[in-house]
Amino acid sequence: MRRLILALSALLTPSFLVSHATAQEVEPGYASFARTTILARYADLEPSIVFWRDVMGFSYAGDPKPTTGTTSPLGWDENAVRYFTAFTSKEGSTVALLMVEDAPDFPSVNLPENGVAYGGVVLVHTAKNIRDVYDRAVANNVDIVKPYGPSTTGLSIQMMFRAPTGQMVEIYEMIPQPAE
Repeated sequence: MRRLILALSALLTPSFLVSHATAQEVEPGYASFARTTILARYADLEPSIVFWRDVMGFSYAGDPKPTTGTTSPLGWDENAVRYFTAFTSKEGSTVALLMVEDAPDFPSVNLPENGVAYGGVVLVHTAKNIRDVYDRAVANNVDIVKPYGPSTTGLSIQMMFRAPTGQMVEIYEMIPQPAE
């Protein structure tokens, strides 16, 4: 269900972001990754700004404008108020929020309290100065699932957070390896 929601939300992305996605040439027969779009409620916006901008260090596209007038296979009718905004990392990866309010039939996504369920999505990001990200997470009361520390491979420092919209977010920084 979550995969369906993520995939269908890409179909409903405003054209100003689609032009960014199609600006890159793609070889025939291949797809190109443009962004991750998270389907959320409008109430998730403020906590998401704190998480993606203030903790993760992404730039914020700005407060979204409300739109109405179309139905969606995701569960809302033409009266539902929708909002769209995005957060972009310094390296260009984008996490977008497609938010809905006033939609009584809006499907709820139940994410597990710990870890991810089979078929779940983990948003993976690399970091520079990962300890700074961790300190900002602690200062902003982010739900920390795995504290700052070595990964199981020992090749990176890793931590895992729960985003305000429920998704698991893994952040890692590679540990420099000695030259052979």
